[in-house]
Amino acid sequence: MKRTGHHILLFLLTLASRTFADVTTADPAHLDSIRVSFAAKDMMLRAALQNLIAQTKLQIVYDDALVKGLKVSCACKAVTLRQALNELLQSTPLTFEAMPDGQIVIVKRKYNLKGYIKAAESGETLPYANVIVKGTPQGTTANVNGYFVLVNVPAGLCTLRVSYIGYQSVEAPITSAEAKEILTINLRQKTLPGEEVTVTADIMQTLEVVPEAAQIRLSPRQIAALPAVGEADIFRSLQLLPGISGVNDGSSGLYVRGGTPDQNLVLFDGMTIYHVDHFFGFISAFNTEAVKDVRVFKGGFPAKFGGRTSSIVELTGKSGSFNHFQAGGSLNLLSGSAIVQAPISGRGAWLLSLRRSYTDFIKSNLYTKIYNSITGQNKSDGSTTTIETTGPGGALPGNFQNLTATPDFYYYDLNSKLTYSLSGRDRVALSFYNGRDNLDQSQDLGNLTFRRNGPPEAGETPLQVGTDNLTKWGNTGASGNWSRVWNDQLYSSLLAAYSNYSSASSRGLGVGGDNANTIFRAFGSSEKNEVRDLTLRFDNEWQLHRAHRLEFGTWLSRTNVQVAFTANDTVDILTRDNEAAQAAFYLQDKWQVFSPLELTLGLRATNYQPTRTTYYEPRAALRLSVRDGLSLKGAWGEYHQFVNRITNENVLEGNRDFWLLADERLQPSFAEHKILGATYENVDYIFDVEAYHKNLDGVAEFSQRFRRSPEQRSEDLFFLGTGVAKGIEFLAQKKSGKLNGWASYTLAKVQYQIAPFNNGDPYPANQDRRHEVKLVGNYGFGKWNLAATWVFATGAPYTAPESQYTIKLLDGSTRSYIHVGEKNSQRLPAYHRLDISLSRKFSNAWFDWNMGVSAFNLYDHKNVWYREYLLDTNPVVVREVTTLGFVPTVTVQMNLK
Repeated sequence: MKRTGHHILLFLLTLASRTFADVTTADPAHLDSIRVSFAAKDMMLRAALQNLIAQTKLQIVYDDALVKGLKVSCACKAVTLRQALNELLQSTPLTFEAMPDGQIVIVKRKYNLKGYIKAAESGETLPYANVIVKGTPQGTTANVNGYFVLVNVPAGLCTLRVSYIGYQSVEAPITSAEAKEILTINLRQKTLPGEEVTVTADIMQTLEVVPEAAQIRLSPRQIAALPAVGEADIFRSLQLLPGISGVNDGSSGLYVRGGTPDQNLVLFDGMTIYHVDHFFGFISAFNTEAVKDVRVFKGGFPAKFGGRTSSIVELTGKSGSFNHFQAGGSLNLLSGSAIVQAPISGRGAWLLSLRRSYTDFIKSNLYTKIYNSITGQNKSDGSTTTIETTGPGGALPGNFQNLTATPDFYYYDLNSKLTYSLSGRDRVALSFYNGRDNLDQSQDLGNLTFRRNGPPEAGETPLQVGTDNLTKWGNTGASGNWSRVWNDQLYSSLLAAYSNYSSASSRGLGVGGDNANTIFRAFGSSEKNEVRDLTLRFDNEWQLHRAHRLEFGTWLSRTNVQVAFTANDTVDILTRDNEAAQAAFYLQDKWQVFSPLELTLGLRATNYQPTRTTYYEPRAALRLSVRDGLSLKGAWGEYHQFVNRITNENVLEGNRDFWLLADERLQPSFAEHKILGATYENVDYIFDVEAYHKNLDGVAEFSQRFRRSPEQRSEDLFFLGTGVAKGIEFLAQKKSGKLNGWASYTLAKVQYQIAPFNNGDPYPANQDRRHEVKLVGNYGFGKWNLAATWVFATGAPYTAPESQYTIKLLDGSTRSYIHVGEKNSQRLPAYHRLDISLSRKFSNAWFDWNMGVSAFNLYDHKNVWYREYLLDTNPVVVREVTTLGFVPTVTVQMNLK
């Protein structure tokens, strides 16, 4: 049978060779050796090709439908076949290919469509804009510099549909001639249809649900319409998204899918920001006017990012206007801000933005309410303070009423960015950020008279009493970025960034006199924490093929963390000074397997010097289009974190946190993400559901309640364990129309298991909120805009102290101990509030300006922040510290035309 098959094959080959014996094969060498001559004027392309076939005896294959109706004009005399074909097809959307079997095939010409997406008003690029070829499944996303490339797009007239959150979507027709050039597609903030660009819809949505799993983008310019305390706030707006807890009035930090704020990697123009808020967490540290784009990965983030176990928040700063000078400012009841943008020779731009509170010299009612709320003064307190001093004359008891402090407080942040295009392919950007808070609660209580113990003739002693209470914290960061487009398909970015976070506080009480016989006693505590981070990144994007987009690069960093906690001036609670170097490499392929299915496969490897270990982190994601508008999505990945903010448990006054580097004892924390979801989207609506499950390891807590003696090492007070975070999120969004907004519901559970807490049994984490509901609505009518938000959440868990007792030691001294109940076994009442705002736009020949009024917690619900326990009384006194009540505010914003 085998021999018979060989005979049949030999027969067919012989027959084929005889049949085409009179036809010359199209060996590539023949394209340059065979010469032809012909002339054509308005000749049908089919006829011209038949002429070439007759002259050369070659197989020139084409589809009649492809050449139908095409006419050509050219004159060739004794030119090579290659030159003749190029001349013949030059004016058509067609080209030719020489096949291995000798045929010449006429095919449709293909181009790499590449270019930049820019804002028409300012000329600056728009990052991560969506670009698709209308009528086809082919599409892509622009990179951080607004550059995009679509590989092997068939020649001929095609239409690109471009969309970017907060801007009008456009459809831009691209001709074959334009396809050869670098395109510039401008998007407008207003409906200004041009001759060549058609505005497709008036969709001014605030958030965009990205087709990939767990990704959401936010429009900074649109959040100004949402209710806010004082001013528009990026991180407060992010708290309105599903899966991000939005019920902590005392912090603008993000609790994403059961994670804590330190588990989020916050990048601003490539620099890491470790502390994201002002005013003890009430206001985020980023000026909305200086931010162009906000991208959030709530989990399952790609291999490009690492070093955190919960989420990524990537903020891109505005570059400034490339077209004309712009200036503006805003004023509210807490702060004022100004922004200046200036073009540089048509090839660059410079932006400067400054925001500062004036609460240190004008203390508005809004400031007083916020300060009282975040410092826990929203409670009635009629207690007195007793100071006892001892000396040769005996004890000096003295009672005096608490005095109300008038704190000296202010915050500011400064942004500056310089962007310049060295050439059509090279671009440099320098960015600087500095944000600081300063709080001085020191008091001079004046001269107080104390009566000495004993008979009346013992007399009285005047003492000078005062308190020191200083707190300063903030971030400083700088980055420099060089990016280059090597060719249509290869893009590289080199970034160097420096970041510094510092926090320092000191508290003390001093009692002294003005002569040698006066007793003096002073004591206090101090806390210092500083993080310094130097990073070098090299990122590459290579559109290898129409179906493969590779991303690869390296990430080198050196981090130094210092911690120093001191009590009573001399007792060192915790002192650390550590430094760590890490080197990471990543590789990722976004693979369009076939039209409905896209797979993203990646790997990140990080070598961490303190543990002398390389950590491998595989990542995977998928997106499957089931039918028009309906898609399934999923993601899985492993993640490590090498710098952690440790919870310092304090059951009486609330927890405090500090940053520490992982080492051989305090191992890097770990998380495994599993995500599965579905999205349905049409022109007006989006319905999205996602379920997630995270396994956590290396969960750390620092607690002094297990300290057995003052000499016990602080390292023994760190406790490690595991955890689980899981939940499901539902989102319904109306994208367009006068009335738009969204509704979301999250069902979630976060549990930790850390010995010796709760006898080693699982317990709810501090950030556990079982149910969260969020409603956001926005209604525009004419120049007016009405917006409202409502949030509801299950109360937070907490640990309740049950009693306090004293033990007399062998040396005669006494020590107090607190008996604590089960870890986080109690819950605060449910949280809910309604915010509302009304704003109007004005315009004249010189300015565009906006004026708005806003009401926070409209129905003045008393949400409990935490419970405070006074154990020295019998029975124990429990006081509820509430968050901010009803607060109205006014904002004015003005921009120079």
